[in-house]
Amino acid sequence: MEVRNEVDIATAGLPKLAATEHRPKVVVCMTNHERPDCARINQEIIKLNYPEPWLIVHACSDPTYEPHMEDVLVRCQPRSIIEGALNLLRQSCRAAVEVYNPQYLVHVEADTWVFDQGVIQRYIDLLDRHPEAHLAASTWSTDQRVQWRRLNHPFAKVKLGAAKVLNALGNDFGIKRKQTLSTQFFIARNDPRFFKVIDGIQPTFENTLEYDFYHAFVAEFGASAVLHIKEREPVHPDNRHWCPPLTLHAQHWPEQLPRPADLPIGAQREGVSGQYDIPGKKEVLAAHGFKHIGPAMRTLLEASDTGYYNPKAKRY
Repeated sequence: MEVRNEVDIATAGLPKLAATEHRPKVVVCMTNHERPDCARINQEIIKLNYPEPWLIVHACSDPTYEPHMEDVLVRCQPRSIIEGALNLLRQSCRAAVEVYNPQYLVHVEADTWVFDQGVIQRYIDLLDRHPEAHLAASTWSTDQRVQWRRLNHPFAKVKLGAAKVLNALGNDFGIKRKQTLSTQFFIARNDPRFFKVIDGIQPTFENTLEYDFYHAFVAEFGASAVLHIKEREPVHPDNRHWCPPLTLHAQHWPEQLPRPADLPIGAQREGVSGQYDIPGKKEVLAAHGFKHIGPAMRTLLEASDTGYYNPKAKRY
């Protein structure tokens, strides 16, 4: 076992690439903090159901997690939420390059499932055709027009009217936080400068990680080096927890939350954002009907009580 700073890379049974072996096109870099059940199902989606076999490097800060279907497990010590997320991202990507040196790194957080491999492959093909591009990602932006529509206020109606006119002219008035890049799901070209970007980020409480990622990446590569995953933009609020055009599911709840009788459509209880009106992880898994059902999938699909699922995870 190799130990580096706060990181252990499990090497027992680790596949080694011979010098004559073909360099892999893709490695999935999965990151996980307190979402072990999501991570196991995510691995079963990729390993059992993706037509093209892809390797998985899994960076995990849960000391109780037992290896599942990942090819490499990188154990990291828990940190604060932003520093921890950034550390897991760094360690998963770095281990993927050190062990496999692929052409592309596909980063997904453990609870972010992409059912259709073809969706990811389509953006990899676009990156292949545009060598000046080094990243495929969505912004972490917010559509304020959704909130304005829900407000029964004259000023909100004025802003909606202005947005309608300006949007028709090609202006994106009403969309904020555009200078961001989602760290939850992205595809990066394997380039030493990418590690200069993520190693140079200094997280702060004033900014989100998505804001810092955008500015660090653009400073190194330029804004034109980003291929935008437009199906998910803006992310908030409607594409945050699920995005059917991408077959992307990032719900934090294992089952759909029943909407309280006194809560109007579109409204949310404090601490629950945007999840009353969408199916939960169990429902989307059952509806998709994967041909190959792994043990973690089966446990969730057959559970009469989903209280076991990611017991330490925050629900928001």
